[in-house]
Amino acid sequence: MRTAALLAVASMLVALLGFSSGTASAVTYPVESTFSVAGPYATTTATATDSAGRTYKLFYPSNYAALGFASPIVTWGNGTNGTPDMYSTLLNRLASYGLTVIASTLANTGSGNEIDAGAHYLITQNSTAGSVFNGKLDVAHVAAVGHSQGAGGATRAATSDPATIKTLLTFSLPNTTWVGANANCPTAADCMFNTAALTVPAFFISTRGFLDSIIASPATTTGYYNSVSGHAALGLIKKSDGKTADHNSIQNTANGGNPGGELGYATAWLLYQLRGNTTAAAAFSGVAPEIASNTNWTGSAAK
Repeated sequence: MRTAALLAVASMLVALLGFSSGTASAVTYPVESTFSVAGPYATTTATATDSAGRTYKLFYPSNYAALGFASPIVTWGNGTNGTPDMYSTLLNRLASYGLTVIASTLANTGSGNEIDAGAHYLITQNSTAGSVFNGKLDVAHVAAVGHSQGAGGATRAATSDPATIKTLLTFSLPNTTWVGANANCPTAADCMFNTAALTVPAFFISTRGFLDSIIASPATTTGYYNSVSGHAALGLIKKSDGKTADHNSIQNTANGGNPGGELGYATAWLLYQLRGNTTAAAAFSGVAPEIASNTNWTGSAAK
C-alpha cells in the first residue's frame, strides 16, 4: 500500500511539473523562437563609398518588390579591429527580415560619425535616380546598432542625431573606463558616450561571460539601462549556441563567436521598433515582457 501511495504521489508530480518519460518538458519562449530563425527574404551584399570617401558594406533584400513594404534602415558599427564580414551572420539575418543594413568598414567606429553618415547615405540613395535603393527604403525608421566600441559609436549617433536615428541596439557596450583615443577619435572625449542623454528607445544586450565581466559587466549594462528615462530593454544572456555567451559572441562562428542565442531578441527588437511588429513587441512590453522571464536571460528587464 505504501508503494502504491508513493507511486500515486509521483504520478501527480509528473502531471503538475510537466515531466514526460522521466524528462522535464522544455520551456519555450515564443518570441525568441519565432525570430531565432532566418527571415523569409533572400539577401545580397554590395559595397559603397559616400561623397566623403567613407566606405561601407551593405546587406539587403535581393528583391525589394517581394517585401510589400518600404525597408527600414540599420546602420552598423564594428567592434575594435572588426569588419562587417565578421558579423555577417547577424547582418544577413537582419536583411532576411526585410531590413537594409549599412556597415562601416572602419576598425574603429567609436566616434559614431561613420555610423550616422551611413544612415544619411542610404537616405540620400532612396531619392537617387538609378540607385537600387531608390524609393525602396523607409527613411523614417532608422536604427543604430553596434558591438563594443561600435556600440559606443551607435550610442553617440543616437544621442547626436535623434531626428534620424529612431532606436538603438547595443552588444556589450563597454564601461566608459575603456573609452580612449584611437584613429577615429583624436581624444577620448571624441569617443565618449552618455546613455542618460538617449531620447530614443534602446536595447542593451550583454553577457555573463568572463570577458564581459571585465568590459561590459551585467552591473555596467544594468546601469546603462537604468539611466534611460524612456522605453528601454536590458538583455543579459548566459548561453548562446550551447556555449557560454561572452563579449565577442555576436561575431560569426568562423571568427570565434557563437551568435545564435543573441539573434532572436536582437531581431525582435528591431522589427518591433522599426516595423511595429506586435509579436516581437511582446518580448519587451506589457505587464510581463518575455525577456524578463527567460531563464537563459536572467536579470533582463524592460520598461
